[in-house]
Amino acid sequence: MLRDLTLIFSVLLAIVSVAFGAYKNIEAGNAQGFAYEQTYRTLNAVQQANISTAAKASITGTVLGGLATPRPVIDLSRSNAGVLTPGACSAAKQATCDALAATLGAANATCVKTNRPVDCTAAQQARIDVLSSSCIACFNP
Repeated sequence: MLRDLTLIFSVLLAIVSVAFGAYKNIEAGNAQGFAYEQTYRTLNAVQQANISTAAKASITGTVLGGLATPRPVIDLSRSNAGVLTPGACSAAKQATCDALAATLGAANATCVKTNRPVDCTAAQQARIDVLSSSCIACFNP
């Protein structure tokens, strides 16, 4: 009974989420259309104005320059996340970290297979050893 209610709730939530996404997409399209409409009205008013051709060209260029896509709020191209620092890991430290990772993998596998507290304690200790040795810098994300 609870499983059925959970499934119904998740399906309803998914439908609401998709509907909200579609609404926001339509709303964004309407806003973009409104911006273009206002731009074309401005350009028409400039073309009909009694000013010099150079002034018309300058105003038109400025208005069309404003139609460009805005800069992103967060510029991820300048991020260095996930980029390893050159020389952060020596060959000896890399070998040590590889051995610790192998030990951790074997201990985790043993813990899962046997499900004994002693084996899981060994896996926890191996995890602590990997973290305390700062091995994260040696592995590529």
